[in-house]
Amino acid sequence: MDSTDYLGLSKIKILKNVREAVPEKLKKSINLLAVKYGVLFTWDFANNCVLTLNIKAARSNDGDNVTHQNLFPVLPVMFQPELLLVNDTGTLLLVAGPSGIIVMELPAMHLLYGADSRDVVFCRTHTLDERLLICSDVVQVRQVRFHPGSPRNTHIVALTSDNTLRLYNIENRSAVSVSKVTIGETPIGVFPGTKTSFLAAFGEVGVDFDFGQPEITKSPTNDETQELQWPVFVLRGDGSVYSVTVPLEPKAKWAVKGPLPQNTPEGNPRMEACAIICLNTNPEVVCIANSNGTILHSIVLPLDHETRELLCFESIELELGLSTTTDDNSYTCPIFLHKDESKSGRFCATHSAGVHLVTVGCVKDLQEYVNGQNEEQALDEIFNCESKAEYLVCTKTSNSEKTNPVIGFSLYYEPTSLIAILADGNLVTLGILTAEVLPQIGDLPREGVKDEATSPLKKMLREPVDVVVERLLKRSSNQPILKLGGDGKHSQKDCHELLQRASKFFRESFENHTRAREEIEKRAKVLQVMMEFQLKQIQRMNNEKHQVQAKAESLAEKYEDIKDKHDVIMKRCEKMLVLVSQKKAEPSDAEKEYLKELEQYMEKIEKYKKSIEKLKMKMNYQKIQIANWKAQEEKKVPALSETHSLTIKDNLKKTSEKIAEMVKEINEYKERLNLK
Repeated sequence: MDSTDYLGLSKIKILKNVREAVPEKLKKSINLLAVKYGVLFTWDFANNCVLTLNIKAARSNDGDNVTHQNLFPVLPVMFQPELLLVNDTGTLLLVAGPSGIIVMELPAMHLLYGADSRDVVFCRTHTLDERLLICSDVVQVRQVRFHPGSPRNTHIVALTSDNTLRLYNIENRSAVSVSKVTIGETPIGVFPGTKTSFLAAFGEVGVDFDFGQPEITKSPTNDETQELQWPVFVLRGDGSVYSVTVPLEPKAKWAVKGPLPQNTPEGNPRMEACAIICLNTNPEVVCIANSNGTILHSIVLPLDHETRELLCFESIELELGLSTTTDDNSYTCPIFLHKDESKSGRFCATHSAGVHLVTVGCVKDLQEYVNGQNEEQALDEIFNCESKAEYLVCTKTSNSEKTNPVIGFSLYYEPTSLIAILADGNLVTLGILTAEVLPQIGDLPREGVKDEATSPLKKMLREPVDVVVERLLKRSSNQPILKLGGDGKHSQKDCHELLQRASKFFRESFENHTRAREEIEKRAKVLQVMMEFQLKQIQRMNNEKHQVQAKAESLAEKYEDIKDKHDVIMKRCEKMLVLVSQKKAEPSDAEKEYLKELEQYMEKIEKYKKSIEKLKMKMNYQKIQIANWKAQEEKKVPALSETHSLTIKDNLKKTSEKIAEMVKEINEYKERLNLK
């Protein structure tokens, strides 16, 4: 595998065609490469079409047999393309240049994956503001992005050189201009013979924009409802930033706020801003790139409900061209920033001098602090964590005017790697480490255990050897992959300076490796001594273990004997308590309570007996009365009415039931008290 072709794509036919068709007049960095869902999209300069390739299929064993597709727009491209962009659903492909924007409707993703055997596919094409952009000599396209809040991923936001943000929508198979807003003053005059306006010369024209994190705001039409808004941060050439709310409704008003307050230096002629991105972090981290290689990292802080502030906490310098013997930082060029979706605190920077990988060091600690996981850590300690800029691909030396700019760049996430196409047609694919090194179990803090590692030996052994070696081997300056232009023809002076830089780099690396070897040897000796000491300790502990086992066995036997004697004594105590209670003259408290309960029950029985006697007397009396009544009734000629007879029957029935219940209760009490 080639060290500069991690994915093994340079031998694929589609990329060979791209290499052969790249024009020699490209001298600035552009981005005609996009990767979405494992499908690579790039521009074919020879046929003015888009080439697509399934990367996963191309990396398989039969990668040479994988066919690519040519996506031809139905409408011809009347401008020089400089940007390829695919929406999140993979349905639209945007081709943009300074003088125009076209949108191609892509076929279904399964067809792009190889289900369609056609080599040539014609795609429906829409031109955005053709009369304004293509025919105008003044208005140029600065940046184009898909709106992330679009329900169908069909809304497009474009920034033009007349300080205007324009919103378009692809609906009903046509492109519709939804709305627009002007940010600041509109440029009027231009320099003779150029398209550069007077405002652009003073940096008062928007050069780039990016979408921030979504916000929940009140609806302007109804205060009770809420809606999701995506703020747009617009960067101007002088470094000022505006915040714009882009509504998707045609008649909705745009909210423009700015310039936002910042604590960045102003008035520096070398600070020419050229790119901005908003990282997917909380709080939002905004990265602003300047043409001299300076990147400013700022946090978006809300001053109140409507205004915000950019707090710049760090500034890093990118090496635009490989420096050899002198530090010459006079070279300037536009810089493009690309987010890394696999890691929130990382992004890539491409320019005419190569590719940089930038990692914002404080993002992880800052997010933990905001989420309340690390409240004890001070903010100064969080921001003291420096960011790291790694020079991955170098296409220019600092003392040479020859450049080999990046004309296509994208990130591929299966596995995470970068894909870059250079102006000379070379393809570079490099793997990027995404997994963080997890701490060892012994390094994790334990609750209730104080750190007592005060001796040098404990401090040395507390830090893992791989961390120490990694720190010793850490390079003060990295050595990028050289992809210089000029067909390999360089002066002897350039070659000599490059050789000197490489020699210096290898000397520093050799010294670092020597220190790492000495550290490993020192640790090995310490560990050898500790191992011998621990072996003696193990032998001593084994002897003590045998002694403890013997004592445990004897104690177990004694315990069993004591337990048996204890059971015998308990039984004897129970028998003695029974005998003592039997010979005792006076009753115990429990017996006294039992006798009281018996007396109470006897009194109740007497009461119940008297009640029963009374009831029997009443029953006999009732029987006599009933008999007399029956005798009288027999003598009477008229009979009782039905109502009287029913009433009497009911009364007799109730009385007999009560008597039966009382008799039942008396019998129950007799059974309880064992009375005959």
